[in-house]
Amino acid sequence: MAALFFLYVIGRCWIDPSLAPSYDLESLTFRQRLLPILVYVLPLSSLFVIVVGTMLAGVASPNEASALGAVGAFIAAALYRSLSWQAIWISLRETAKISGMILIIMCASITFSQIMTFSGATQGLLGLIGAMDVTPLLLVLALVLVLLFLGCFLDQLSMMMITLPFFMPMAQHLAVDLIWLGVIMLVMLEIGFTTPPFGLLLFVMKGVAPPDITMRQIIGSVAPFIVLALLTVGMVVAFPPLATWLPSLIQR
Repeated sequence: MAALFFLYVIGRCWIDPSLAPSYDLESLTFRQRLLPILVYVLPLSSLFVIVVGTMLAGVASPNEASALGAVGAFIAAALYRSLSWQAIWISLRETAKISGMILIIMCASITFSQIMTFSGATQGLLGLIGAMDVTPLLLVLALVLVLLFLGCFLDQLSMMMITLPFFMPMAQHLAVDLIWLGVIMLVMLEIGFTTPPFGLLLFVMKGVAPPDITMRQIIGSVAPFIVLALLTVGMVVAFPPLATWLPSLIQR
């Protein structure tokens, strides 16, 4: 997908050079080039290493890694001289909002999944699939279409909680490779960040764009990237080793 994005950007700029005009670079010393990396890039990279690195190394559980990340962010805020009681209060308040929303979604999803199991709806659905002779390809196509629709209105966690209780039992029943299905689902969730009208990244781009840039222009600019991402999904569906080859090496 990154390669497709790269080729698209290069192709567009080659066709229309005005999209990326040349300009004179300011001459900077090595210290001037290195300083922004140390000040702005290194702290963020350190947080990533602390959170993800400790989990991959087996040093910390996800909860412990999250706590380490919070401590690291606290220290970084202090070093940037941005640490204040107001900043701490805002952080705690926003964290409580997001955590509460996530927990409510998880509780509702677990309850929904249990109701489906206890009522026999899951078994009935699997029996219906068996009677209809649904193929793995049709299952994946249905998942892609449902996620593409939900991505226009819901956040990624809600999409996962709504679709997994339906599609996971069906995938296991049809002996679908769950790594392959998971990669397809992750790409579709990523596409949901940019699908209008409520894609989160659309509002992020609107916030950093010049005032004269409209939301319509932003949506038009991301449309080719959505198409390329869907093309990537199509390639993964057509050639499953694109998703399963590297994980298969790790499993060995």
